[in-house]
Amino acid sequence: MARCFLLLTLITAAFGQSPDTVLTQTLITEIRALRQEIQATTVTSQRVQIVLYRLQSQTALLAGAQQRLDAARTRMIEVGSSKKHVEDEIRSSEEFLKTEPDGDRKKAVQAQLRELKVNVEATVAEEGLRRGIEADAESQVRAEQVKVADLQSLLDRLDKPWTR
Repeated sequence: MARCFLLLTLITAAFGQSPDTVLTQTLITEIRALRQEIQATTVTSQRVQIVLYRLQSQTALLAGAQQRLDAARTRMIEVGSSKKHVEDEIRSSEEFLKTEPDGDRKKAVQAQLRELKVNVEATVAEEGLRRGIEADAESQVRAEQVKVADLQSLLDRLDKPWTR
């Protein structure tokens, strides 16, 4: 800055301008530079606010996607547990049929066994459906995470002029 002032002083002295004129021109130049910096700062500040709002919205979307994924995983665990329980009952019923001599009781257990096998098939179908739902939820969470990361990266780039 001092060099600039000195240079301007020498140039103006060479051309016969008064020191007041040189000072006025220097101040005008400095004011213009400050105005440009304020405008740039204002624009950057507005961009940062917009990105922060978008980041907040995207974070909320990510949280919702994460909740759906957690719910899908919980339901998968429940379906798996239910399937295991029914499979255990089937094994117990089959063992009972091997050792039970009573015909009437055997028929009742066989009917129950058929029902249990239908339940296992339904549970297997539901398990496949739930796996698909869980995969979709995982995909959505990853997509939302990428969007959040992109916004954070943009925010970092906008912050760079401030952290010189």
